[in-house]
Amino acid sequence: MFRPRITAAAVTAVMAAGTIAGVAPVVLATPAAAAASPCVNDLTTAQTANNAAIAADQANDTQTARTQNLSTAVSLVAALGDCLTQPQVVGANILTASATNATAVVYNLLGASSSALSSEQATASAITQALANAT
Repeated sequence: MFRPRITAAAVTAVMAAGTIAGVAPVVLATPAAAAASPCVNDLTTAQTANNAAIAADQANDTQTARTQNLSTAVSLVAALGDCLTQPQVVGANILTASATNATAVVYNLLGASSSALSSEQATASAITQALANAT
């Protein structure tokens, strides 16, 4: 009957002594890192795919570039839905990026990597501007 009380008292005493001596673990009150919004995640994914398309077109690999353009398009469509609560400028930049990306797809279908590269660079600019305004 007294054993649990003695054990509890002993544990409490050891914890108190450890706290005073700095041995007990200290709980830090650091806030958790804020998770990126779905909008920012979609735009970042689009940016990554577009950068891969740029690299492919610089290597004159229109097939890989076209695949990356399509991946960029999918991410931009997702971003349109996920960024509805963002400032209007974000949506406008997503639409601009979608249009220039579609142009890049056509150029890559035609095998014109230098023209596609120009469109992909415009896409990159629009995505960067959207990311700058998205939260």
